[in-house]
Amino acid sequence: MQLDAYLRANDLTDEAFARRLGPGVSAWAVRKWRYGQRIPRLAQQRRIREATDGEVTANDLIAAAEDCAVRQAAAAASDEAA
Repeated sequence: MQLDAYLRANDLTDEAFARRLGPGVSAWAVRKWRYGQRIPRLAQQRRIREATDGEVTANDLIAAAEDCAVRQAAAAASDEAA
């Protein structure tokens, strides 16, 4: 499950999820992970998996980043064509 889908399904804000993950995690970081703009470090990936009872995995986080990269590439190609 994508992190964004998990947070929406569980009615969690970025801030609330950051607090759930514990010290050293900001709402800004959660927002970047949520939309695939950054991939969390391995330790953070483990914390996310634990905090979501395994519903969000490292593969989900990486897939979100790949989706984001594809969208950015498509937007750049569209801009070049214009």
